[in-house]
Amino acid sequence: MLLALALAGCSGTDQSTTPAAKPGDFVLHAHAVQVGNAEGKPSAYDGISILVPLGQCAIGIGVYDTGNGTAGAHWTGGTDCTSFKVPAPSGGLTATAAVAMADGSVVGGTNALRRLSPEGTVTTLADLTPRPDRINAIVRSGDRLVIGGGQLGEDKSTPLMWTSDDGGKSVTPVQLPQVNGIVGPMAANGDTVVAIEQLAKDGPLGSWRSADGGRTWQLAEINTGPAGPIITNLLRTAHGWLIVGTGEDEHNPAGRPFLASSSDGAAWQVVDTSKLDAGQVVDATVTKSDDVVIIGSAPTSDSKSGCSAAWVGPVGSMHRVDLGCDDVAKATTTLADGRVIIVGASSVWVRA
Repeated sequence: MLLALALAGCSGTDQSTTPAAKPGDFVLHAHAVQVGNAEGKPSAYDGISILVPLGQCAIGIGVYDTGNGTAGAHWTGGTDCTSFKVPAPSGGLTATAAVAMADGSVVGGTNALRRLSPEGTVTTLADLTPRPDRINAIVRSGDRLVIGGGQLGEDKSTPLMWTSDDGGKSVTPVQLPQVNGIVGPMAANGDTVVAIEQLAKDGPLGSWRSADGGRTWQLAEINTGPAGPIITNLLRTAHGWLIVGTGEDEHNPAGRPFLASSSDGAAWQVVDTSKLDAGQVVDATVTKSDDVVIIGSAPTSDSKSGCSAAWVGPVGSMHRVDLGCDDVAKATTTLADGRVIIVGASSVWVRA
């Protein structure tokens, strides 16, 4: 089945109708994500982990349990983007980071780049050398792709970056100022590209900024204090750039959302999140009204391990929305029509 037709609504019949809801409410669509293990039960370890907006819906990318082992896979959205199905149990797009292209394809990667065509065919593009252990981000700066990740080591990790001017068919390694960590999330705004170190093992967090589409980079440091955050996302907002992650210290052993903002992508200020409830962040998106939606898990009175939750609102005045304990929120994005979707192991939440 053509991917273009799937995105237009031919990927399957939605399994739930859209309940009436006020703008800003999250509406749950249960049993809306195809799961593939032998018992037909959703798993916190399989399923969609990345959502890439494409057309009027999105492509989900993750790991599919065929019942005879797991495989990298992609999911296509239903008519109104309230359900996701796997076009084929095998042969899907395998990627830990991905970006939509102007021609309707999706380019993703692990240690090589791959292209999911608008017709649904996956082809292998360039190998990444030096060979990375992890690719964490792919962004577009004009017609150029910028790819970031790194090699992991017990004592020393190495950040790596590449650019491609031909849609991923070939790549050029970038000379990157070094830190003892790997490149995490990235975001682009025209020729300006910003990348953040995924985790600061010791000392400040590294921040790279390029003003020429990823050709050359300057390194800055972000003093995160005792939080020691793991960075999940870098968002481009109407006011600049926003780092999102989870910070943990002796005062917040359960974790708490970590935020840092910058108007130029070079100088950063840590945002006070002490009034936010504890929780672990897994993904984030920014809405067309410039609200931020952060998803993850948060402890409740009935569950020490935490249930699915979202933190929503303008930076500085966010509030928590409980999404329930029956599923695990795994990925979120903002669609072309302004709706925010959250995908779990088997559920989809939609916010108008």
